[in-house]
Amino acid sequence: MSRQVLLVSPDRPGAHRSISAALAEAAEGALITVAPGRYEEALDITRTVTVAAEGGAGTVQVHAASGSTVVVDAEAVQLSGLVLSGADREAPVLDLRRGQAALDACRIEGEAWTAVLAWHEGTLAARGCRVTNPRGAGVVVTSGGANVLADTEVVEAGSSAVVVAEHGRLDVRDCLLERSGGNGVCVNGSGTATVEATRIIGSGKPAIAVEQEGRAVLHQVTVTGSAVVDAFLTSRGEITVTECVFSGSAGQAVHVSGGAAPLLRGCKVTGAARGGVQVTAGARPRLEDCEITDTPVGLQVTGAGSAATATGLTVRNAATAAVQVTESAAAELDRLTVTGTSGSGARAGGGAQLTIRDSEITLDGGHAVELAGGAGGRFTGVRLTTTGKGRGLGLAGAATALLAHSTLRDCAAVIDAGELTAHDSEFADSAADAVRVLVGGSLTAVGCRITGARGHGVNVEDGARADLSNCVVLDNAGDGVRSAGADGSVRLQDSEVRDNAPAAPVEEGAVHSGTGPLAELEALVGLESVKREVTGLINLNRMTRRRTEMGLPMPPMSRHLVFAGPPGTGKTTVARLYGAVLAELGVLSQGHIVEVARADLVAQIIGGTAIKTTEVINKAIGGVLFIDEAYTLTNQSRGTGPDFGQEAVEALMKLMEDHRDEIVVIAAGYSEHMEQFLASNPGMASRFARTIEFPNYDPEELVTIVRGLCAKHYYELTDDALAALTRYFEVVPKGPTFGNGRVARQVFETMISNQASRLASHPPAHDSELSRLTAADITAAPASPAPPAQPSRPARAAPPTPDPAPDAGTVSAGAVPEPAARHLAALTGLGPVRAALAARLDTLVELGQGTAGLADIVLEGMPGSGRRAVAAAYGRALAERDVIPTGALDRLPLSAVPARWPEQPRTYLGHVFRQAAGGILLTEVDPDFESRPDAERTAVIDALAAEAAARDGHGAVLVLSGGPPHLMDLLRDRTDLAGPFAEYLRLPAYAGPELAELTRRRLAALGLEVAEEAVMALAGQNPAYGAYGAHRLADHIAERTRARTVTPADLPFAAPRRGDQAPADPALVPS
Repeated sequence: MSRQVLLVSPDRPGAHRSISAALAEAAEGALITVAPGRYEEALDITRTVTVAAEGGAGTVQVHAASGSTVVVDAEAVQLSGLVLSGADREAPVLDLRRGQAALDACRIEGEAWTAVLAWHEGTLAARGCRVTNPRGAGVVVTSGGANVLADTEVVEAGSSAVVVAEHGRLDVRDCLLERSGGNGVCVNGSGTATVEATRIIGSGKPAIAVEQEGRAVLHQVTVTGSAVVDAFLTSRGEITVTECVFSGSAGQAVHVSGGAAPLLRGCKVTGAARGGVQVTAGARPRLEDCEITDTPVGLQVTGAGSAATATGLTVRNAATAAVQVTESAAAELDRLTVTGTSGSGARAGGGAQLTIRDSEITLDGGHAVELAGGAGGRFTGVRLTTTGKGRGLGLAGAATALLAHSTLRDCAAVIDAGELTAHDSEFADSAADAVRVLVGGSLTAVGCRITGARGHGVNVEDGARADLSNCVVLDNAGDGVRSAGADGSVRLQDSEVRDNAPAAPVEEGAVHSGTGPLAELEALVGLESVKREVTGLINLNRMTRRRTEMGLPMPPMSRHLVFAGPPGTGKTTVARLYGAVLAELGVLSQGHIVEVARADLVAQIIGGTAIKTTEVINKAIGGVLFIDEAYTLTNQSRGTGPDFGQEAVEALMKLMEDHRDEIVVIAAGYSEHMEQFLASNPGMASRFARTIEFPNYDPEELVTIVRGLCAKHYYELTDDALAALTRYFEVVPKGPTFGNGRVARQVFETMISNQASRLASHPPAHDSELSRLTAADITAAPASPAPPAQPSRPARAAPPTPDPAPDAGTVSAGAVPEPAARHLAALTGLGPVRAALAARLDTLVELGQGTAGLADIVLEGMPGSGRRAVAAAYGRALAERDVIPTGALDRLPLSAVPARWPEQPRTYLGHVFRQAAGGILLTEVDPDFESRPDAERTAVIDALAAEAAARDGHGAVLVLSGGPPHLMDLLRDRTDLAGPFAEYLRLPAYAGPELAELTRRRLAALGLEVAEEAVMALAGQNPAYGAYGAHRLADHIAERTRARTVTPADLPFAAPRRGDQAPADPALVPS
């Protein structure tokens, strides 16, 4: 029986005029060929047919104005060479309900929540196709058939490129998933996905997400340029990741949590901004023969119940730590290889357990292995080498370790209030003491060889003990075994101690001229007077320690200091280095720094301040307590109420005296205010040894700082840029609150932003232009303001507002460390809001992990005030500072929360909170919510308050936004809702120049350059509706202009201005 062949053509005789007409006549197995052209119709295919483009791929477009363009409800259908598109925002273009649809060389262009849907009994087999959908997902599969996506591109999906949900199954082979707004591949429910030889590029959310009970096999997948995470694995289903490459993530490469236990074999991670593999929340992954390169942390395991096992793991150039295990987690590593120039090899704390076998750690700087905070370690057959000043093995804070059949070369073991048991191990060629046991430390060595140290073989301090059995201690420059404690603190049994150099002078570790904290201090830009003061203090501590070792009395001395000077002059950095040097000298047990401000010491209830202050001191024992803006502790109430700051001062002075040999307290602030601080209490001045003044940087030093930032981030300055930069710092006003190093960083950030705008308007001919900064990228310096009239007496002793950065519209007002600062700095205007968020970021990072709940904020502002942009920038900054895992933004207008029965809002919000976990949930008190019935509003707010309170430390950060005065009224009435929020921020309206800058940026994104005269004219336009009006104005200008440069002639004669009537639909105005 011959096959039925039908022809569709708009003009050929005898042909069907529409594809639908041909389908109505087609028998089972018919071939329908379609002549080139555009066909406005929807196809409902209910029998086995083939529909093919007669003229080849792309010559036939089928478009439906409503509903799905193609619905397949037949046993087998083949579509070849068609372009399928639809305008319905509720219906997929291709709807596969039953049977298999084989697509060959087709293009699907969607506008709905998904472009392609395979569900019920429908099965997709696509090859050589291209799918786009700027408003939703590319392909969604919930059917359990043999769905296949091969040699296909899914590009610029508004949400996820590929979704496998419910009980769906999908094989993805040799595909490209590029620039999706959501995930590249998302597997949830009980879905199963196999992804092979596929590239995922530039995903807005985790490139690969496997959640709930989803299962996945990922083989030879390449993921590059992800905005937050490359792979987000939280499913308890089986997950296998083999020979995959993850590179260039702006966040983490692989995040494993929620009890997931994936296998990663032969994978490579490079250049992830925040970390290689993070394991948390009870996850238990296995890593085999994986490589992690150029990330801050290679493998990070945190949280009780979390455990990672790795065999053949290689970590290179981890800036912070190759392996980090904290918060009662565990890691077991075999054949670990670590190389690098800084950071630690392996670090454990907070009761964590770390096991390493048959491994090698070789560092040019940093410490090979560090244990603290009650951590435990077992190390067998490890080889530790650090050629810089780093320790081979460091124990502190009740940590314990077992070392067996291992070698420490060119490095020392330092035991500080910890316990080391070593069997059959070698300690060779240390640059200082081979083994140093500090107060509270314990060493048990059996069958060990200790040789070639430039200091002592074993140095046991007073209050420490050591037990050596069957050991050999020889050829050390100092004593073989040296004890400063009482008799019995060292026990030698069947050990050989010979050929050492007793009584030989041993160089202290802190005075190494090329590396270490002293060298880092010397390398700081400027601050010559500060360096002399601090070096003198260090030498005084060295001599005091030497006198003690010789049995001479120790002179009375206080190590507490005052650092006085303007912001941004390196006070915190110098404090950190000072503590590190004192730790190397043995004056401090740890040398860490704890930074606090008034809010960390002062409570608002009687008796609470002493408790908070004591907790802070206990946290800083063994290191440096750095009190920023210490003067704010004194007389803040001005006699109008209880002065809890004074209570903190009194508690602080007592604790400083009680722990004078265990802690260094450094009080910092503006010079004139620190004088008032010292004079506020009779005993204050006697507690601090001296005041060190930090001067402003001169222009040459500020230029040096900027040049250093350029080199660090691979930028170069042209000669004209260097000259312009020098002129800038020569003329910029330098008042008593000039930001110094902060301003230098802000200038650098502004230059980067200006360069990006310049190159967006004039794309470079050579890639080298991307790394070159010119004089055109440097903002003109502001004019010096007229000096204000001086009042007869100050109203309050608080610090003046810091001098503004050179370009308040583009530079962050707060000092946020790179790279998180760029997100806040990129916001236009909103200076006070950016400064407040920068300060909150610093506080959250200072407090450490588990503080995500303190990140919740409220944003109040009129429509178009930038609330959504602020929330998005805040989320990205939180993620880059490791406060939350992803920083992705999920938006929820409260009007969208259903409330048809009492329990429904809580159920719905619970689902939303789980979906947003690890990121930002922006909840909006929108106008439609205000118009809902009272009972519905109450039910929604009740549910929101309950869900906010029920979150754990790994939930979403909550941002509540709305307009005045309704938002404040709501929080006043509902204190249970207000409770979780740490800060209430009001967003001011944009000024004319700021709106002009928003318009200019929008035009630059559209590829247009704006002439200077046009920018000045835009500043006078002052469009209504804030950012929305500015963007709408830019779009209108882009439609009018005939060239790539916008001139005043291209500007509209009448643009909407403030005071005009608002749009009829409030939803048109973005927040």
